Amino acid sequence: MKFAVSLLTAAVAFAKDPSEYFFEVDVDHFGAAGHSDKFNIRYLVNDQYWDPETGPILFYSGNEGDIYSFYDNSGFMTETIAQETKGLIVFGEHRYFGVSYPFEPEVAFTPEHNIYLRVEQAMMDFVELIGHVRTEYHMEDKACIVFGGSYGGMLAGWLRMKFPQTF
Repeated sequence: MKFAVSLLTAAVAFAKDPSEYFFEVDVDHFGAAGHSDKFNIRYLVNDQYWDPETGPILFYSGNEGDIYSFYDNSGFMTETIAQETKGLIVFGEHRYFGVSYPFEPEVAFTPEHNIYLRVEQAMMDFVELIGHVRTEYHMEDKACIVFGGSYGGMLAGWLRMKFPQTF
């Protein structure tokens, strides 16, 4: 028992924390005729097990909460699947959650602003984010496997259905 606890402690001690980044997206991807205001969404990257030659992008489509809370509870993806596939882990934060607000949080959910809190807008944020990641990490020809839980799982399914060229 003491040996097993020591191994668990050692495994946790070597787990790499993700790097945090921000990516600029349109507030309105569809109705602004190319003249939308912009804001930043947060995303996390963990390259601990990534093999640039063969590894896919393992993308978690964030949902209604701070992206760190999902990252911290996704060990199967960030450890097991990442290690087995040699994948690059990317977690995208959903607009209007965590720190990814297109407007000040105290006014973001007013009727004139919450019209941009739509599935279609969030999906385009993630499509553009993955395009950015592909370029930044030279992964234009690598698969992107999308994951999620609850609403984020529904987003993952919709992203795969609507954007099969990306996910």
